[in-house]
Amino acid sequence: MNHHRRIALVIGGANGLGKAISQALARSGDVVSVADLNRDAAQSVIATLGAQGGSALPMDLSDVASIRAGFQAMNQQQGGLDILVNCAAICLVDPLLEVSPERWDKVFAVNARGAFFSMQEAAKIMIPRKWGRIIEVSSPASRLGFPLFASYGASKAAVDSMIRSAAIALAPHGITVNAIVPGRMTGGMIDVLEQDIAKVTGKDMSGLAEERTKALPMGRRVAPEEVAEAALWLSSEAAAYVTAERFNFTGAMEMA
Repeated sequence: MNHHRRIALVIGGANGLGKAISQALARSGDVVSVADLNRDAAQSVIATLGAQGGSALPMDLSDVASIRAGFQAMNQQQGGLDILVNCAAICLVDPLLEVSPERWDKVFAVNARGAFFSMQEAAKIMIPRKWGRIIEVSSPASRLGFPLFASYGASKAAVDSMIRSAAIALAPHGITVNAIVPGRMTGGMIDVLEQDIAKVTGKDMSGLAEERTKALPMGRRVAPEEVAEAALWLSSEAAAYVTAERFNFTGAMEMA
């Protein structure tokens, strides 16, 4: 595999961690396409990638037809796929006894079903190429108890499980499947999540954020650019024998 001809797709790449990973892959020489619910935002990221910018694709992970159409368009426009990084997710904050079937299903449609079928579509393109890297984004919530977002934690536990099954199924085809696990990051979805937690609990937003930062063993949050380095390594030849793994960038959060 010629590194400088690798073709990457980052789903949910329009901001936060997805944007950081898109830019890191582009700097390493990969041609990077970005899929997002907001195509204009995806196009804005592509514009920052210079010559390494690929396609900007509209994709709704809650809609399998949208996923399949996006992968088909990407394959036609870029002529293949070597790296998939899926950063797209939603987290709805609800007290445990108030979780509705509709809101549970909304989270699982994106985080579990959408993750699975995007991984399936990627594998279909990668198998004939006999090489591939699939990287999903999981969460400490898959192993810890967070009663205000139980549906999110359960959906990420599903991601942990599916990467193991996919890793075994795809290993004979030269494809690795892993997860990266960001802890409390700076910016991105975590800001929206903490705003929702503040609303539900009645706490002051700034006080809540400070409290959640101080609770971390390392006393600070992780930057998206730090987590992006893990995706960069997992997509490299150096990680060719690493599969079915869950890489923590949590600062020992799961141990505290």
